[in-house]
Amino acid sequence: MPTTLARTFAALSAINEAILYARSPDELYQKVCDAGFSSADFLAVAVFLVEPDGRRLCFAAGCGDDIARLRSLVITTEAGTPEGSGVGGEAFREQKLCVSNDYLNDPRSLAWREGAAQAHIGAAAALPLRCNGKSVGVLYVTRSEANSLSEQVVSLFERMSANISYALDNFARETAQQASERATRRLNRMFGAISATNEAILRAKTEQELYQLVCDAAVHGGKSLATIVLLREPGSHWLKAVAATGQNLELVTQARYSVDPENPYGRGISGEVFRTQKAIVEDDLARRTKGTPWEQANVNTGVAACVIAPLIRYGASVGVLQFFISRSWAKDEEIVALLLRMAENVSFAIQNFGREADKARIAAEEEHLARMYAALSATNEAILRARSRAELFDLVCEATAKGAKFTSATVALVDRHAELLRVVASYGPNANQVRNFKFSTSDRVPEGRGLTGTALRTGQPAVSNDVLADDRMAPWHASARRAGIASSAALPLFNGDRVEGVFLFNSPECGTFTP
Repeated sequence: MPTTLARTFAALSAINEAILYARSPDELYQKVCDAGFSSADFLAVAVFLVEPDGRRLCFAAGCGDDIARLRSLVITTEAGTPEGSGVGGEAFREQKLCVSNDYLNDPRSLAWREGAAQAHIGAAAALPLRCNGKSVGVLYVTRSEANSLSEQVVSLFERMSANISYALDNFARETAQQASERATRRLNRMFGAISATNEAILRAKTEQELYQLVCDAAVHGGKSLATIVLLREPGSHWLKAVAATGQNLELVTQARYSVDPENPYGRGISGEVFRTQKAIVEDDLARRTKGTPWEQANVNTGVAACVIAPLIRYGASVGVLQFFISRSWAKDEEIVALLLRMAENVSFAIQNFGREADKARIAAEEEHLARMYAALSATNEAILRARSRAELFDLVCEATAKGAKFTSATVALVDRHAELLRVVASYGPNANQVRNFKFSTSDRVPEGRGLTGTALRTGQPAVSNDVLADDRMAPWHASARRAGIASSAALPLFNGDRVEGVFLFNSPECGTFTP
């Protein structure tokens, strides 16, 4: 027995030395097992750790002749079950040393009796392993001689248990401190990114500039892996990347995204966020995108997690902001909250841009109207002054072009024999070019299906606020491009109930002819 006690003392000393040099819990467990086995006459020394669900103890490290059997043991933490009634389960639940000095005749070993007999187990003990006061596993030792675990040996076991648990507490504190320091660094980076975003909001002169500055801030300041702004294309259900910064951008930005739930490309995270206006945090993109159009892109880019937030203007979704991040960041509530704040700030900014755009549009419309009122006044004066039809047409075209700042104002009258509209008066910078335009009264030819022919036949105004994009104006596209004509309006000229011609206005700006 003194020999057993001396060897146990040696094992305690070796374990204490292992505690000093171990750099992680996993390394500690194996060093403890190696030290305990090599210094004492144990059949085996093993560490069993509790699984995440808290129901089983699983083999984690070990050393000795009995390891093969111990590795296959099923030990549960539940009392009242055969697998949970042994020394391991009891030590875990009670957080105290549990000894069996006559293992083969101990009712608690019944679940493992056959294997223990073949391994010639005479005695066994389980030492509780604790971390921050909570059971995390047991240190399990076996010996061949029954009744070989004296009170003195047991006392040394208790010291082993306490020392190992103390080491685990230190590792936990160190890990918590490192995690806290990492979290602080992450938060500092994110606060820096938000600061950069707010600065971008103040500096950006256009929405496009704002989007790019925000992407840059999230990646360079916040260390997002990639950040992308997707906006809904006008008149379409597709989302288009308008700004991006980060890794593997070509693969990510070339992916297709829709807002239509009936479209396969609209059933992903971005489409859902756009429709619901609720942000989504996903910390397992591989699982989420399996079997979807984005599965291969995520595999190729190695993207693991994301935060997708809506971009909203006046209560309506206009796009989404995609942050591709690490899993640890996606699980950090503070980081996610700061990313969502960035998205909210961007929505606030684009709403302000919208207000500025509305103000500019209204101001432009008011300017157009003011010019038209001036043209109307000048036209009325011309009507009073004119002494003939020819002079009337000339004076009215001049007054209108000057007053409204049109590139030309033109009067064309019907030549019914030739099915043409002939220019009888025109004034403005491109008046000479307009005089050479061919205008037909017949809808059988392209030159008759434009604004002038339509106004003549229908007796109603015909308007094109974007001449170069209007198929009706195709016969005049080249001439309009050279003359700087962006929008046009043709109004019928009546003599009683009969349409005798048209008054054609050409403007250098798109969208001139509002109702």
